[in-house]
Amino acid sequence: MGNLKFYRDEPLFGLDIGYSSMKAMQIESAPGKPLTVIGYGTSTFEPAAIENGVIVKPHLIAEAMHNLFEKSLTGAITSRRVACALPTSRTFSRPMKLPPMDHEAITEAIHLEAEQYIPIPLTNLYLDYEITHQDPQGIELLLVAASKSIIDSYHKTFEALELEPVVFEPSINAASRIVQMEGVSGSEPAIIVDVGSSTTDIAVFDKTLLVASTINDGGENITDQICQGLHLTRQQAIDLKNEYGISYSERQQRIIDAIKPSLETLTEGIQKSIRYYAERASNKMGGQISQIIMVGGGSVMPGLSQYLSKELRLPTHILDPWQKIQFGHLAMPSEADRAIFTIAAGEAIVNPAEALK
Repeated sequence: MGNLKFYRDEPLFGLDIGYSSMKAMQIESAPGKPLTVIGYGTSTFEPAAIENGVIVKPHLIAEAMHNLFEKSLTGAITSRRVACALPTSRTFSRPMKLPPMDHEAITEAIHLEAEQYIPIPLTNLYLDYEITHQDPQGIELLLVAASKSIIDSYHKTFEALELEPVVFEPSINAASRIVQMEGVSGSEPAIIVDVGSSTTDIAVFDKTLLVASTINDGGENITDQICQGLHLTRQQAIDLKNEYGISYSERQQRIIDAIKPSLETLTEGIQKSIRYYAERASNKMGGQISQIIMVGGGSVMPGLSQYLSKELRLPTHILDPWQKIQFGHLAMPSEADRAIFTIAAGEAIVNPAEALK
């Protein structure tokens, strides 16, 4: 079975490659001391570098990586070992329930599940799974799969850059790791919403990640809708979105009307995940969705969390891991910029011991 994750107990840095930008962060951990960022940075590249999740122009990624390390770092990244987030939209996740069985039988079962539900031949996939619950009655696990063409393109690019890839996983898994670190969901299930530039990932989290989905809408769409709806230049739309968003202002209702398609798509996507949990999981686990936790650069648009809280009648807040992850002597990014590093931080705190579970 192809495995998406392989670990060794040595320092690494987290990397999040998005639609047209990459974010990197290394976090130092020492017994009895807080997690501390020792280096972070971001760099941009042409969207044409990646097609359908595959790095097709590695020289553009290499150029962006060199710019990041040589010109855009705050602090220092000291490791060449990288834990990399994959776009959740380019992976497949599926919860499974199995009777008690050994590892070999589990491997056979997830192969059968992948053949039935994933629209890619098994020979073209890397498969992995995480056991989320186990007792004498059976096993619950999360099956994760990704196309070999995607993983191999990342692996080849990193090798050319003399980087050692040690972890590949969906970006929403990195977000859920931050949620677990924060303990913000306590014992109550929650919805994680990762608002990116071109897509938004939505996941059900109940002590662990249960299931994830992606909607093809994000910050870029919102900017486009503000441009068109208010007849602004793109830069004016970006400035308006970042400064006022859909919070109270003279243009509040006009902006809400302009981005209504994105707001409706987002609320419907969250409602779908809430229904999934209510119908399939809550009876066994005995809980109800208690809150919405937002991450990603698009989550900090003013007024968005308040809008979702009102529409969905659930407390909604932006995840802020920077109380437990400190910047030490480094200058702290602005609030908006801190949000874009959440996924990279989630990769940076991967515990090598997870490989032994």
